[in-house]
Amino acid sequence: MARKSKLGKLIVFEGPDGSGKTTQAKLLLAYLRNPPAGGKIPNVYISFPRYEKPWGKMVRRYLAGDFGKIGEVDPYFASMFYAHDRADAAPMISGWIREGKIVVCNRYVGSNIGHMGAKFKTQNEKLKYIKWLEDLEYRENKIPKEDLVVLLQVDPKVSRKLMEDRKLDIHEKDLAYQEEVWRVYNYVAGLKKNWVRVDCTKGGKLLSADQIHEKVLAVLGKRGIL
Repeated sequence: MARKSKLGKLIVFEGPDGSGKTTQAKLLLAYLRNPPAGGKIPNVYISFPRYEKPWGKMVRRYLAGDFGKIGEVDPYFASMFYAHDRADAAPMISGWIREGKIVVCNRYVGSNIGHMGAKFKTQNEKLKYIKWLEDLEYRENKIPKEDLVVLLQVDPKVSRKLMEDRKLDIHEKDLAYQEEVWRVYNYVAGLKKNWVRVDCTKGGKLLSADQIHEKVLAVLGKRGIL
């Protein structure tokens, strides 16, 4: 596939914990650096939270339970850690886009929408939170908007098995919470035109990373990004 535009793009991978976001982001980067048609498509990678940065360190403390259990921390309060981390990176990301690079991002605003939105009991509360978050991020903090959000569809029960060998944070430990996160993700994906679902399973089994990667490339081609 040949890229149709020299304009920079922001492509974000979202999905449940353990759904393979990092793997798919890295596979896309490898493709951009050595596409079948030859040449190299300018690209750069960024992942949030940036745990080595000041606000990312606060996120790490939150996920470790330093501020309370999952139901004890106000989602508006917790969202500020993530939002400040993205705001600090916004000038750098905007610069990459102006330079014509494809910015491949592992988690972004959608992660807060899914994870924090899942903490609210009613749909009205969820929608109120989402509006507040998007106003804060895009209008107040002026972070770049996503050109495409790729939502990796993996049932939380399946992704939970993929995380058996790692230490789980307060979000990852709670399966009921993960399932609600998944419902919020799918609800939002149905509302937003720049979100697209990529089904990562077949017959209840996870597809290979390469099979999912091919689906991602097909989406990018259809959207005119590649």
